Amino acid sequence: MGINGNISTMSLAEVFQWLQTGQKTGTLHLDGANAVKKEVYFQDGVIISATSNDPREFIGQFMLYTKRITEQQLTEALENQKRDHVLLGKILLQKGLLGKDELAKVLHSIVEEIIYDLFLWKEGHFEFEDDQLPQREMPSLQLDITHIVLEGATREDEWSRINQVFPNELIVVRPNIEKIYQSLPLDRGVARLLLLINGTRSLYELTRLYKATRYQVFKAMLDLHEAGLIEVGDYRPQYIQTTVAGNRDALKDMLLDVESLMNEGKLADAEAGITKLEEIAADSPDVRKLKEQIKEKRLETTARELVNPNAIPCLNMPMEKLTKMELSPEQGFLVSRINGVWDVKSIVKISPFGENVCLKIIKKFLDDGVIILK
Repeated sequence: MGINGNISTMSLAEVFQWLQTGQKTGTLHLDGANAVKKEVYFQDGVIISATSNDPREFIGQFMLYTKRITEQQLTEALENQKRDHVLLGKILLQKGLLGKDELAKVLHSIVEEIIYDLFLWKEGHFEFEDDQLPQREMPSLQLDITHIVLEGATREDEWSRINQVFPNELIVVRPNIEKIYQSLPLDRGVARLLLLINGTRSLYELTRLYKATRYQVFKAMLDLHEAGLIEVGDYRPQYIQTTVAGNRDALKDMLLDVESLMNEGKLADAEAGITKLEEIAADSPDVRKLKEQIKEKRLETTARELVNPNAIPCLNMPMEKLTKMELSPEQGFLVSRINGVWDVKSIVKISPFGENVCLKIIKKFLDDGVIILK
């Protein structure tokens, strides 16, 4: 028997305990509010693995955060993965960048972090598929659900404290130099994080630079704040306004990141990014403009995937009904060229307004029942 619902009405702890008690085998699918998708895999009521589409929870980012590999080594490994279609963990083993036992520990930690982050979700749909596990190769772990639930509850409480100090990722923090000086020598990890805090960077930028999960960075920031080593606020009001590279706008940086993802064709990541931007800057015209651009890009991509260039469009409604529709000049042109003989690529070739526009119109005609493809 499967189960589905929303974690706002049935907590993740309850879901996990239900699966444990029933000794269930299968896949728990979870869709978050920011287009983040995760899967948790169960075997006889025990968690054996988990995956996430959040780049911050990829093995490569974890290896960078824990200083096991360099940026250059990760780049080379990813190039090998793209060429050979082999799991990144195997490539790192082959290159001698970590041993078998160390890889097992890394994968164990990553899976735990993927799951712990779920306890910070306030909204999200879940669905459990009985007896459905991926056919692909994946690590097989044995995670204690009781421990997972307790640690998840602890992190949920910590996140409430974090949000009281840092309500969003656009918050800028500055170092308290006098307090830092009094606290020397510093722990290496603390020192590395403090080096990134310069009074102009937002928590969003710091998370990206530190290459750790959002919880890890925000928790470290909370610890620094409670120790008095950092303060909320920036130094920018004290600066003379020049074109200094360090004097940057956090919202603009996030917009540029999302735009880059869109241009690279990573639409799922771009959509997740624009959703996050809407949460913290809903009134920004730049956010609204970029959202429309992403929607257009998604429509273009979907149209290219769904519209067969060799298919022949045929009208699917009477002409008298069609003439009553409010068609744009471009739509009217295409309708006049749909004769049941010419295929899609021929119509695109003779149209004066480009392939993308044609495919989007044809896709809309299909959705609205104006045409069918043969």
